[in-house]
Amino acid sequence: MRYDERDNVLSRYDELHPGTPEWEAYYKKHPDLEKTDLSQKELPGTLGVGARVDNMAWLSLISLLRQLGQEDMVDGPVDPVKIEMTPERATEKVKGFAKNILEASVVKIGPLNQEYVYSHRGRNFTRKNDIPIGTPINLPHKNAIVIAEGMDYDILKGAPKKQIMMYIFKLYSKLGYISVRLARAIRNMGYPARAHILTNNQVIFPPVGIDAGIGELGRSGILISKEFGMAFKMTVITTDLPLVYDKKSNLGVDDFCKNCKICAENCPGAAISMDDEKEIIRGVERYRFKAENCFRIWNKTGTDCGVCLSSCPYSKPPSLEHSIGLWLAAKGGSLPGIFLTKLERQVYGPHDPGKYPDPEWMEKSPDVWKEFRFNRRKE
Repeated sequence: MRYDERDNVLSRYDELHPGTPEWEAYYKKHPDLEKTDLSQKELPGTLGVGARVDNMAWLSLISLLRQLGQEDMVDGPVDPVKIEMTPERATEKVKGFAKNILEASVVKIGPLNQEYVYSHRGRNFTRKNDIPIGTPINLPHKNAIVIAEGMDYDILKGAPKKQIMMYIFKLYSKLGYISVRLARAIRNMGYPARAHILTNNQVIFPPVGIDAGIGELGRSGILISKEFGMAFKMTVITTDLPLVYDKKSNLGVDDFCKNCKICAENCPGAAISMDDEKEIIRGVERYRFKAENCFRIWNKTGTDCGVCLSSCPYSKPPSLEHSIGLWLAAKGGSLPGIFLTKLERQVYGPHDPGKYPDPEWMEKSPDVWKEFRFNRRKE
């Protein structure tokens, strides 16, 4: 069964407002969520934390993303003259243009499973009512091009300070530009293509990324890639252009995460499960993730947090030792995870944003993070 984007915690926060008919109708169906969602709106939020000068600069990134997310940017008319190419040549063209001209870091291709297409539109991030909330989504494309961009680990070490939001949206802006340009290039070749970006998205990124070989699903519910660990963001272009699929990732993440738990130990919202076993959630075997707990930290700190991205052993900077660790983890089994996790704790210790100063060009980040606990390890 396809997932309704209106049920996403971000959609509920952005689109539902107390006292409106939409609020009353939604929480009549979901009374268990009303108290939690109302409490989120009482928190400071993104613009309620930090210096106004930095928040206003961040808004410039949002305004760009809203423009990129408009319907006539992410989708549009297809050239009537279809350029015939073999799937191999089309793949070479797409990846070459994305990497060499649009400066994409990682480009992978896989099938588009219709189960990963949202059933209904849930957010109106562009603030243009071109597709009303609740509109059924029909996306018949067969293929998905997934592009990933890595994050700066030196910035992530300070999570969940205010600079995290700035640098994450820098990536979202780059990814939005890349995907809109690439989708338009494919339409110019005579094939339908749609960009899916932060501000206008019809697919669920993680499972689409898994099928394209970007990475594997970690304990946190976020993908882990060979190139970036958890420290990256994605964008997707769906299309009917015939393409060659990449192989799925094989990093040994499943076995490693079962024995690691470092992201869960350091999560300030206790949103990531510490359980040894997975559960079946909406038909998928995965660790339980409490999205409302995660989002509460966002609204308290005025950032996208980022602690799990930073603390994940796979996210550490490239080095000989890191490469050896990746090689061992890919062997699978419990021993690599147990050994490497122990070594990780000895080398890096628990997450501590206080060790890392704010960027000089930004104002000092508020000390909201000091109230959080970053090490829940059970000795």
